[in-house]
Amino acid sequence: MFKIFWMFVVLCGLLSASFALADEDLEPAQEKYLQYDDLFSLYQTHADNFSAYQPIYGLIGTNPEKSSFQISFKYRPLNPQGSWVQARPWLQRVFLAYTQTTFYDLKEASTPFEDTSYKPEIFFITENLDSRPQSMQGFFIKTGLQHESNGRGGDMSRSTNFLYVRPMTIFYSEDSGLGLMLAARAWTYVNNSRDHNPDLHRYRGYFELETKLGKDDFIVVGAKLRWASQGASVQVDATYPLHRLVSGNLDLFFHVQYVNALAENLLDYQSRTESLRLGLALVR
Repeated sequence: MFKIFWMFVVLCGLLSASFALADEDLEPAQEKYLQYDDLFSLYQTHADNFSAYQPIYGLIGTNPEKSSFQISFKYRPLNPQGSWVQARPWLQRVFLAYTQTTFYDLKEASTPFEDTSYKPEIFFITENLDSRPQSMQGFFIKTGLQHESNGRGGDMSRSTNFLYVRPMTIFYSEDSGLGLMLAARAWTYVNNSRDHNPDLHRYRGYFELETKLGKDDFIVVGAKLRWASQGASVQVDATYPLHRLVSGNLDLFFHVQYVNALAENLLDYQSRTESLRLGLALVR
């Protein structure tokens, strides 16, 4: 075994030397590959199809039992230069997405996860529609199908599916950097679990309003308001770019979130959560 190891080391050395000799006349080209990612990306031919989707953050509750974090990304599966998209251009606006929201208890020694919502999704979003008023910089309509479950078994299992439509209007001033987004989301439940959360609609409802207001490199405040037969739910988020506080050296946002909502997580969907959370966001 020891001999095999040394044979492998010698072989790697010989290969390295041969590459060095072969490239000794191409030294300027090496400047293109100063970082590992410069070479790694050569083999990730579809990496540009990935992008952020929903906010990505990690938050600690002022009541540590109600802390949470979220990751989210989307992926365009069809090549815009491919024959399918060239024949049917609307296909390039089809996306796959994944969002995971986890709630955890920092009071416990092992900081256990209380519940996690796994939300894979497929959606279509229009291009900026020409029918918008001249004063409006953006008008989009998004529609999709989202699955949501908590990945548990037995009596703690929860799952549902949403078929939704979401029109969005955006106003933006290039001079001031101020922007306003207004969105309305309506949905219906598809194959909702009758065994574990048959009355979810009474706590989640069928309709949500969302607004965001702020400056592109300053404070942004967003609010979501949802109605259901058991009561209203609200979530307010405020973010501030931290690079403004540390001479442009930190690409994160300070994030404050207030939640007063029914069915924030699936496990305790019949309960109301009220929490103030503080933390950091990568995407707001």
